[in-house]
Amino acid sequence: MTTFRIIDFESLVRDFIAGKKQWDDVHNFVIEAEWKGETDFPVGSNSALKDLYSAFLADSEDDPQFLLSKAEIRGLLDRLEADRQQ
Repeated sequence: MTTFRIIDFESLVRDFIAGKKQWDDVHNFVIEAEWKGETDFPVGSNSALKDLYSAFLADSEDDPQFLLSKAEIRGLLDRLEADRQQ
């Protein structure tokens, strides 16, 4: 995944948390990246980014137990930001 795509992904996730986007908007972005083969994370990418990305592989129609809550997603975003600060 290129840096530009990571920025787009994070922006979509933040819009989802803010209620500006739906789960499927982020899910479709992730599925498109998978389809295009744009999922090579940069060297040194932390697990928070990969966990966040993986969370949105689940479709909104999937069993709710497989979908992260907004609080869990916010926690991953916080971890991602904290890792960048180090």
